[in-house]
Amino acid sequence: MSVQFGDCPSLETTRLLLRKLSITDVDELFEVFSDEETTYYVPREKHEDKNVTYNHLKNLIKGMNEWKSLVWSVIDKVDNRIIGTVSCYFKLDKAASIGAVISSQYWGKGIASEALNEVIKFGFDRMEFIRIEGKCEANNIASEKVLKKLGMTYEGTLRKEVIIKGQPRDAKVYSILMEEFRTY
Repeated sequence: MSVQFGDCPSLETTRLLLRKLSITDVDELFEVFSDEETTYYVPREKHEDKNVTYNHLKNLIKGMNEWKSLVWSVIDKVDNRIIGTVSCYFKLDKAASIGAVISSQYWGKGIASEALNEVIKFGFDRMEFIRIEGKCEANNIASEKVLKKLGMTYEGTLRKEVIIKGQPRDAKVYSILMEEFRTY
């Protein structure tokens, strides 16, 4: 079943609720985006005040309204608090790029893998994507492990693909195809 224009349904896993990003998430997401460790490999500076987070959320919501992406707030069911975001950016010809920013307090617990696996499943089952990719800064070993854990295949390194902390950095690209995910 395909998703209609403007849809961003809630998704649920054993430990997480993924719900459509809302401007009202600004306070909790400021905590995530203002953490130096959390944003170390993110291609934007850590947020110094809530206005930066507010404007960032406005831009993400604008992208959703223009049907360029879907962005979910990741909620830990036990703590009932927002611990990050996961996103799915639409590319041409039934393809997408996924990503996650998870609070460093929740690293090493399989949160990113669990959330992104649900987004991949949604992308293939509901959006009818053929290919989904993920990128990470070339030295981001933890994110690379997540992409491998999701069953993605390494495709190559894009030189100076992302700007992080004002410096051009290489990015590793991984992808998974619909038929690979079905057997994974």
